[in-house]
Amino acid sequence: MIALDDGRMRVELAPERGAEIRFVGRSGGDNVLAFYDWAAPQPAGPAPLGYGDPELDWLSGYRGGWQEVFPNAGAACTVAGVPLPMHGEASVAPWEVVAADERSATVRVAARLPLVLERRMTLDADRAALRIEETVTNESDLEMPFLLGHHPAFEALPGMRIDLPGAQIEPIPAEGVIREGDAFHTRRPEGWAALRDAAGGRGVALAWDLETMPDVWVWHEIGGTGMPFYGRSRIVAVEPMTHSPGDGLAAAVAAGTAHRLAGRATHTSWLTLALFDADERPVRGVARDGQVTR
Repeated sequence: MIALDDGRMRVELAPERGAEIRFVGRSGGDNVLAFYDWAAPQPAGPAPLGYGDPELDWLSGYRGGWQEVFPNAGAACTVAGVPLPMHGEASVAPWEVVAADERSATVRVAARLPLVLERRMTLDADRAALRIEETVTNESDLEMPFLLGHHPAFEALPGMRIDLPGAQIEPIPAEGVIREGDAFHTRRPEGWAALRDAAGGRGVALAWDLETMPDVWVWHEIGGTGMPFYGRSRIVAVEPMTHSPGDGLAAAVAAGTAHRLAGRATHTSWLTLALFDADERPVRGVARDGQVTR
């Protein structure tokens, strides 16, 4: 486990499993991510310990938190003769730790296609914000397609509001169950979102590279009974993505919405997550440095 902590903000990630981020919060405070340390279900392993289904294989190890999906997003598929798992192998494979200290970390992972993703994470010097800069490198001489996205799951609190440019999701009920797996795939040209718990004063803001991730997936599991949730979770996710809907890289290639990276070329992108003091006022904008405008 790697921990970043500058006295304002704390971030914890697990390089051994997808470099998934398991904790984001104020130093000494609560986790704004929904992460559950469930013993069961048993995560899929090599045959015969798999579930015989790529979606169940991925979900069996899912405990919430924040994954990065690459080079596939959504359904498992085959591209260039190579099978790609649901949400891409980068979301579950071990990542190499290139460098790490109290304020920053750089991690890297190779894909099944000849692509390498490097993520540089830094705590901002001026505010409680995590700044991510990423580079995809094509190590081959051939053009290669890919999808890239972020899969953060936040704790769904009663009365929480989500601000999206041009749209707003109504409060999550304090009681009752919304339909399992409700999801929305929405193009958001402004490239930011904010989640506000006015009662608790807790706010989370996202800003991202709109050219790399022009779409947003929004979904929730609030008391859902399917695997691996079994009624134990309260999750709402706001996910910047390359392509909608979540039908995978092969479908995105066919639709012309996948990124295509020339041989030996690189592609850079960025995303910022900031913490702020929330109230009833809607958020009007989030800058790349994490500054929130109301």
